[in-house]
Amino acid sequence: MEKKINNILFITTNEGERLTFRVLFTYHSDRFGKDYAVFYNEKDENHLLAYEYDENKTLSEIATAEEGAELEAALARFDKEQEG
Repeated sequence: MEKKINNILFITTNEGERLTFRVLFTYHSDRFGKDYAVFYNEKDENHLLAYEYDENKTLSEIATAEEGAELEAALARFDKEQEG
């Protein structure tokens, strides 16, 4: 189950553990005409999740490998900006 509240995403695993993720950044793709959000796990900042979201803030899985590749490039740009 997933639920987003004020830039926080709560996920409950099948084992009942509740994981908290925060928004790292959002991204709009002109190519696909979609918006995406990248979340990081509060306990393990290397654990990232990415979802597409719509105007109602409903999250959906990334639909294609092409979208995933573009999002990875956006993450790389984000990382470079944070370094500089």
